[in-house]
Amino acid sequence: MNEKDERLLSALIDGEADDGELRGLLGPVDASAPLSASLLRRHATLRALSEATREKARRYNAPLRLKMLPEKMGAGKPARGGGWFAGLFRPQMAGAVLCTALLSVTATSLVLHSSGNDALEGELVSMQLRSLMSANPIDVASSDSHTVKPWFNGRIKYSPPVEDFAAQGFPLAGGRLEVIASEPVSTLVYRHKQHLINLYVLPSRLGARYASLKTTQRDGFNIISREQGGFVYVAVSDLNNAELGELMQLAVNAK
Repeated sequence: MNEKDERLLSALIDGEADDGELRGLLGPVDASAPLSASLLRRHATLRALSEATREKARRYNAPLRLKMLPEKMGAGKPARGGGWFAGLFRPQMAGAVLCTALLSVTATSLVLHSSGNDALEGELVSMQLRSLMSANPIDVASSDSHTVKPWFNGRIKYSPPVEDFAAQGFPLAGGRLEVIASEPVSTLVYRHKQHLINLYVLPSRLGARYASLKTTQRDGFNIISREQGGFVYVAVSDLNNAELGELMQLAVNAK
């Protein structure tokens, strides 16, 4: 990317150009292609971040005693013993530096949080799609929790809570293994009407990063995460958010 293109992207992020110019920047690349679509999504995310920073960042006014400091010290005169650096320092400069630092920290935090959650959502949706495309998305098929729970013994490093909620409309179909952070973890498979639900039950040491997802949606799938009793529960399904939330409540409140 040349210098002109970089300036254009900067203008796009600051809201000074439109998506049509971004498509022009992409040149012969089809705007519907995955690469172009990815760039357009990144542009939308960065623009939203820029707008959120402008709207949410706090602005601070210097206290009166700080504003009067140059008069007491002698405006335009270097402080004694401070050399040329002290002569350059001004309270106004300190305020500008502080604001810049705060904006930088806020923007960095928002970007890292957004990109981190985006990766986690993509990972969960990929696992969901693999299970839906699999001829057999269940390793141990049973509605009996006393069959499914012991099946995990020796296969994972913890003992997950397993319950059947058939009476509430969410029958347990069985369980299977998934691999997260290079470690096998428990996945409980439930059904509700024609919908398949994957409920990942993770120990907090593995699931802490998923707890921040709370309630979100990605590529037509609803994702809900909750932390309870040393476990992080993550439910993924194309089931509507309200009914998926019902299963989550049943799972985290089960004795």
